[in-house]
Amino acid sequence: MRGFMTVLRKECTDNIRDRRTIISSFSLALLGPALFVGLMAFVLNTALGTSTDAVVLTVVGSENAPQLVSYLEQQNTEISREELENPKQAVIDGSHDLILVIPETYARRFSNGEINSLPLIYDSSSLGKARRNYNQVRDMIRRFAQGIGFLRLQLRGVDPSITAPVLVQEVDTASPAARALTILATLPYLLVLVIFMGGFYLAIDTTAGEREHGSLEPLLSQPTSRTQLVLGKITATSIFGAMSLVLFLASLAVAVPFVPLHKIGMSLEISLGASVGIFLVALPLIFFAASLLTVVASFAKSYKEAQTYLTIVILVPTMPLIIAQLLGVEASTSLMLVPSLSQSTLISALIIGEPVEWLHLVVSAITTGTLGAGLAWLAISLYRRESILI
Repeated sequence: MRGFMTVLRKECTDNIRDRRTIISSFSLALLGPALFVGLMAFVLNTALGTSTDAVVLTVVGSENAPQLVSYLEQQNTEISREELENPKQAVIDGSHDLILVIPETYARRFSNGEINSLPLIYDSSSLGKARRNYNQVRDMIRRFAQGIGFLRLQLRGVDPSITAPVLVQEVDTASPAARALTILATLPYLLVLVIFMGGFYLAIDTTAGEREHGSLEPLLSQPTSRTQLVLGKITATSIFGAMSLVLFLASLAVAVPFVPLHKIGMSLEISLGASVGIFLVALPLIFFAASLLTVVASFAKSYKEAQTYLTIVILVPTMPLIIAQLLGVEASTSLMLVPSLSQSTLISALIIGEPVEWLHLVVSAITTGTLGAGLAWLAISLYRRESILI
């Protein structure tokens, strides 16, 4: 036990002294939530939110529909009347964000009671206000058309309500936090990545780094069993993975309130209880990540080679999260057999305040912990071989 504590203390102390390694290990945990929240706030403000600023709209053929154009001007819309040969190309080139094209046949078809089709051209891939402005102008035109339709029915002595014999009453059973998580769906993915990055550099330094610097052979010659030596390294890696997770949760709790989810009727709060629950659920994954990083780094002969190996390895546990999110996989006992995916599912439930089944917790912890123990045993077996020095 004394040898285990000596190795653990040595590895933790050496890692703390290396400021560059500490910054690299914890940068994602500290800055990740802030950058993520900033990006989400920008998207919600520019694309989904509402604004008091006037909608800038270019109208081609405004003289063909003076009533419609006048109505749009009264709806906080700043209209620019232009004649463009190719309106679609103008949006593609970026010279205009939103263009409404009114054909010459509009007035005749309007007088005859026929349907008019008005192209509203915009670029949905733009990160600016194009999508929000498009939605607002589209709704304005729909209201204008609906009002005209009601007036036509009333002039003919027909009750306008006859056009809507059935109305759908929307009842959304999702909580505000659950709907918010659909926007912030990458949070569990980011959390898993933070755990692996927390012990990434320490796992390299304690294996390939020591081999490259020539300090591994003197360390193995000490009166400490290989089992205690490896477990000390894995535990040190686990500690820094846990520290990275704690910093991430603290940073996330501070950053989330700045996301303007209220603009779309959503809310999300990372409470202290939820943070503690997330940490406990992630403990087996922290041990699994430390064991996996240690095993893979043991095969590398240099620091750079280990970086290459581990960068690829980190992508493996995150792939099930992406696939499950795309397929909309629901929580099940069989799903709890997959490390990282089971923790991600349980963490999502904790964030939105849904009850978590004890069976899922137990299966997830046992499966991930067992796989982590198997990887730790493999690392011990590797260090018992003399080829580990080569």
